[in-house]
Amino acid sequence: MHYSGSQSQYPVYICRYARQELQNSHCQEIRALGLDAEIESLILATLAPDKIALAMSALEQIEEEQATLRQQWQIRLERARYETERARRQYNAVEPENRLVARNLECLWEQKLREIEKLEQDFQAWVRQHRLELTPADREEILALGENLPMIWSAPTTSSADKKQIIRLVIKEVIVDQHREKGKVWFQVNWETGAISEHGYIRRVTSYADFVDTERLYQRIRELHAEQKMDEEIAATLNAEGFRTPHHQSFTSQLLWILRKELGLPSVIHQGFISERWEDGSYSVYGAAKALGA
Repeated sequence: MHYSGSQSQYPVYICRYARQELQNSHCQEIRALGLDAEIESLILATLAPDKIALAMSALEQIEEEQATLRQQWQIRLERARYETERARRQYNAVEPENRLVARNLECLWEQKLREIEKLEQDFQAWVRQHRLELTPADREEILALGENLPMIWSAPTTSSADKKQIIRLVIKEVIVDQHREKGKVWFQVNWETGAISEHGYIRRVTSYADFVDTERLYQRIRELHAEQKMDEEIAATLNAEGFRTPHHQSFTSQLLWILRKELGLPSVIHQGFISERWEDGSYSVYGAAKALGA
C-alpha cells in the first residue's frame, strides 16, 4: 500500500518486485479505491441471504461426504489396529528358545506399529485439512449475518479494520493484473472455500491510447460524421448512447473538434443553411466560390 497526491490522500497498490529484484520500474500501480469498491460489492453480493442459504445447503452435502470419508478412515484404522494386535499376540505366544521365529515375529510387530502410527498421523492431517464443524447456533449466526451485513457494513461504527476482518474470513487472496486487457483491471479472487472467480472493471486512464472503448468510440464518430452530423450533434449522440471520455466525462463539441482532427475528418458544412449573399449585398465564402465557379 502506498499513498499518492500532494497530501498523500490517494491509496495505491504497488508491486515493487521488479524494482527490488530487477532494478526496473514498478511492476504495477493500481488505485486502491476502485479495486476496493469492486471487492466490497463482491463481498456483499456473495454474502447475500440467498447466497448464504445456498452455501449452507452445499455445506450440508459436504458434511455428509466428509462423514462417509471419516467412516472409511475409521475402518482402515480399526483394521490396522487389529493387525497390530494380532502381530503382538503372535510374538508373545512364541517359545523363547525359538529365536529365529521370535525375531521374525518381532520385526513384523514393529512394522505393524510403524504402519498404524503413520496411518494415524495421516488421519489427523486429513482431519485438520477438512475440519468442518458447525453447531446449530453457528448456522443461525451465519444466516443472520447475511440479513444484517449491508447495514453493518455501511454503519458509521464499522471501521476499516472491521471490514478487513470480514473480508479475510471469506477471501484468501486477490491477484490483480492491469496489463492483461487494455483499459481494464483484471482480478482473481481465491476464496477461503477453495473456489476461484475472475472479475474485471474499467479503470481510469489519462489517454485514449489506454482507453478501453477507444476503437468503438472512433468507429462511432466516423459513422456519425459520415451522416453529415456536426460536432455538437455527434457529442450529444455519443452522450445519449452512454459513451464517456477516459476521465468518465461527457463529450462536448470542443472535444469532438479535437478528436475529429486527430482522426483526419474534415468539417461538415451544411451548405443549404449558408446564404450566398448577406443582407448588405456582400458575398459569403460559399456564394463567392459559387459565383467564381470554384
